[in-house]
Amino acid sequence: MGRRRLRRLVGLPRGSATPSREDVASRVSAYVYGNVLVMAALIALHPEDLQAPTGVLYVLGVGLSTYVAHTLGEAVGARVREGRSLDRAVIRHEIRGALPIATSAGAPAALLVLAWAGLLDAGVVLILALVLVDLRLALLGSVVARVSGERSSTRVFLAGFVLALVAAAVAVLKWQLTH
Repeated sequence: MGRRRLRRLVGLPRGSATPSREDVASRVSAYVYGNVLVMAALIALHPEDLQAPTGVLYVLGVGLSTYVAHTLGEAVGARVREGRSLDRAVIRHEIRGALPIATSAGAPAALLVLAWAGLLDAGVVLILALVLVDLRLALLGSVVARVSGERSSTRVFLAGFVLALVAAAVAVLKWQLTH
């Protein structure tokens, strides 16, 4: 995976310093968390929910509310870790650190718009959105390997695939417990 793509994934603007291992780990964690919750939201939808803006708004709402909750939680955690009031730099850092959560909802919501607009069958779009989120998680193995200094390999691919399977199981569990 290229350095530019890695920087985009972890939410770093062009020209900023190389992220610390801690920052990358935090953003990868947010990426997994956001994708699992978006997947759970997609599992909760029915094709008829995509005939109106309901499905799109639901997925975007899950992405946004999770982003805000995660940012708040991380800011409070930073306050505890640092033992002082938070300044703007720390708050900006936490807002950027949670961006992978917000971006997790973007592509699936864009797909759902295709069903809402009547361009594609709602059932097909729902499956495509679920596959997209699971694929995003499966490809994360390469990012983790790169950050860890490993070369991409069959083992890395399989680790990403297992991550996607476990994430799908967690999303189904969340859906079962909350719906």
